[in-house]
Amino acid sequence: MSKIIAVVLGLYFFINNVFASHEESTVHTYWDVAYERVLLQKVGAKLPELVTFPFYQYPNAEHTAIVDLFPDHKVLIFGYGSLMNKVSAARSMKSEAVESMQPVVAFGVKRLFNYKVTDPSRWGPDQNRKERAMLNLAQTVNIGSMANGVILEVDAQDLSSLVARETGYDLVPILVASWDDVQAQNVDVEIRIAYTFVAVNELRNNIAYTSTEYYPVIGYLHAVQEAAKTYGEEFASFWNATTYLANGTTPIEGWDEVTFQGILCTQKP
Repeated sequence: MSKIIAVVLGLYFFINNVFASHEESTVHTYWDVAYERVLLQKVGAKLPELVTFPFYQYPNAEHTAIVDLFPDHKVLIFGYGSLMNKVSAARSMKSEAVESMQPVVAFGVKRLFNYKVTDPSRWGPDQNRKERAMLNLAQTVNIGSMANGVILEVDAQDLSSLVARETGYDLVPILVASWDDVQAQNVDVEIRIAYTFVAVNELRNNIAYTSTEYYPVIGYLHAVQEAAKTYGEEFASFWNATTYLANGTTPIEGWDEVTFQGILCTQKP
């Protein structure tokens, strides 16, 4: 059953804080502050439509109903980690969906390494015991909080494959804009609704999927960074600047991959 009431209540606060403090805004080095103001106004104008889209809790029962909300029954999926890698994406969807991949910016979100993976060994040997975190997306109440990634157009079959792949993640609607349009500071940029995967800090099927005590799986981190580079240096730089450790304050660029010390909380959630 969809959880649209939760979205409406959450976004009521969201809408009333559209132009609140920009403490979590991206550093203004990728486009003008004046343009960002115009951009966020357009995002804010789209919020009333966003609240009409359903939210699903893992295991995301009845998720295929959302295909009827999109043109040609192709759902837009926002990928912010391994789905940016075409080889990885191809394991879960048809080539048509993989080739539809386009770079975008998402609003009102924060990318964190706080998803606890059970077996990180496929990403390399001799891993540190603290090396168990993979990417997650947290929704915020500030639309100036952004993260870049890609959108893919998926049919019902591919959507179900992705839902099965993303264990522990809820399926939630967010707002996105074309990376190329935002980079070009296009005032007519289109704000679109897409779905993405979010693992919340709550039990799902009596399992806690998030944790504050682990660092990124380095092999996974590097693979995603390489995928980001395929969209250009600015895109890769923005990805690094908007990706944080589990504490939500340390950018991935500020992490020493060698020491694994002195940053994260060691208390289990």
